[in-house]
Amino acid sequence: MTARPTNPDLGNRGSLTARARRRLHPVVADRRRLATTAARRRLATPAPRRRRATTMAGAAQPLGVTRGSATLRPESGRGVPRGLVLAAGWSWRLLVLGVVAYLAIRVLALLWLVLVPIVVALLVTALVRPLAVLLRRHLPGPLSALLTLLVALMVLAGLGWVIDLRFTQELPSLIEEVVRTVRELGATLARLGLGEEQLAELQANLIRWLQDNRSELIAYLTTGTGFAVEIATAIVLTFFVTFFLLYDGERVWRWLLMPLRPRMSARADRAGRIAWTTLTGYVHGTAIIATIHGIVIGLVVSLLHVPLAIPLAVLVFIGSFIPIVGALVSGAVAVVVTLGTHGLLAGLIVLGVLVVEDQLEAHLLQPLIVGRYVRLHPLAIGLVLATGTVLGGLVGAIVAVPVAAIVHRTWPALLGHDEQQAPPPAPRRRALLRANRPAAQEE
Repeated sequence: MTARPTNPDLGNRGSLTARARRRLHPVVADRRRLATTAARRRLATPAPRRRRATTMAGAAQPLGVTRGSATLRPESGRGVPRGLVLAAGWSWRLLVLGVVAYLAIRVLALLWLVLVPIVVALLVTALVRPLAVLLRRHLPGPLSALLTLLVALMVLAGLGWVIDLRFTQELPSLIEEVVRTVRELGATLARLGLGEEQLAELQANLIRWLQDNRSELIAYLTTGTGFAVEIATAIVLTFFVTFFLLYDGERVWRWLLMPLRPRMSARADRAGRIAWTTLTGYVHGTAIIATIHGIVIGLVVSLLHVPLAIPLAVLVFIGSFIPIVGALVSGAVAVVVTLGTHGLLAGLIVLGVLVVEDQLEAHLLQPLIVGRYVRLHPLAIGLVLATGTVLGGLVGAIVAVPVAAIVHRTWPALLGHDEQQAPPPAPRRRALLRANRPAAQEE
């Protein structure tokens, strides 16, 4: 039997493999042991709960669950349309804003005895500040402010005295002319088929109404005394605030800016100065327009020999501080007085002049004098006037347009939208010469 030859190399290779296995076995065992331990830990640790968020409509919604590198986001609202969710969110926010605005208006209405003098003082200060600045060049600050107030008070007192004097002197003639016009009107109505019985019935109804409402009229007159005291208090407070605004308005403004942070203080300072420029331009322009209206109406009623020409002119002047409709409403009184004293033709003349003036104001005077300060569309002015009249009556109608113009002009400054970037550096002289050299060579 032939013996199988032994290969020493093969025997050595098998022995080497066994030794390698014995030498690598601990490493493999360690790796397996570590993998097994990690798997046991993962199995023993509880899975984290997925957080759930509540949508605006009240339905619970799981947030995104991450698996590896992918993020799974389930559908929001669980059947609630996204548009309805957004509408619900905006609805409760708008309700909160409406409640806050209503409460703010109620608080301001309770503080009208303080708020109205401050607003009037701002308007008066914007009107007479040029005189105070002129006087301050030659007089100290307190003396110039006091002298400016005295001049304004003397003008108002003189104007009131002239109105009272003319009213006292021309009231009897006004009554006589009104009686004569009423008689002529009665004769005209009699020719149209309305006799004295109808006129007597109208007179009886008027007397009966006065008798039935006598107690209410007496109560109104009684409460009018307390109202007059409040008006006097408001006038004193108005002059007090106006004096300090004329004398130390700049320091008062800096004091108001002190609690703000530097960046917000700079924005508020820019917005405040823009607001003051807008208010000053509006008041001066409106005063010019009101003066034109008063002079024109005064001249027309004077040429027609209508009684109370000066009081009517002053009434139109004051009413013209309400844009667009103020001159028409106050001028309607002049039309009625003219109609009652001089008949239909004279009343139509005054009405025509009033309508022409209103059109000139809307298309010429307002755009040229006040338009660059207000920058509001006529539709916006009408809506603002209606809102101000409903909320604040006569005072609201007067301040509605300037407040809207101030908000429109200062809002970009408060948000920082008016912060302009630094202008690019001007090109140097050599660069300009180099750029112009080819053009010169071509010529």
